[in-house]
Amino acid sequence: MANQNYNDLPDEQIVKAIIENDHSAFKNLYYKYYPMLIRFAWYRLHSTDSAKEIVQELFFRIWIKRENLNPDKSIKAYLYKSLNNLIINHSKLSSAKTTSIEDIKNKNSFDDEENKQDLKIDIEREIGKLPEKIKTVYILSRIEGYKYDEIAEICNISKKAVEKRMSKAFNILRGIFNK
Repeated sequence: MANQNYNDLPDEQIVKAIIENDHSAFKNLYYKYYPMLIRFAWYRLHSTDSAKEIVQELFFRIWIKRENLNPDKSIKAYLYKSLNNLIINHSKLSSAKTTSIEDIKNKNSFDDEENKQDLKIDIEREIGKLPEKIKTVYILSRIEGYKYDEIAEICNISKKAVEKRMSKAFNILRGIFNK
């Protein structure tokens, strides 16, 4: 399977090729999911450098432990769940969390209106304060654009649990901004 074009293959076949040490399949998986994983990590960490570092660590671990991958299970769900675990571990290890305003400015191209920029920063800060499980579901839904069914699979929870967590997120955010 080496040097095959994997762009049109389902993830299951790509994972099988990775298990067989196919570098081009791994490269394809990397480029397919890297941007989404970086966004997910950035919204959790508010640091571009930390997000890149953790996603790189994730792919490094996947390559090292590629023989343990299960092609019958969703690689997307596995990537997000593994990344979420790495982020939680990273957060526990780093005692001081800092948000770089430059990262926020680089991530989003706001209008020059200061009010819009301030509101966006406030919203991102409040999303960052949500409880971990609620924040993960919120980011996957509202920022990454996943459907509730997909989020349920990624987080290994029921669709009903996703709905409840989204409702809690909206209530928390609504409460903060209605003060």
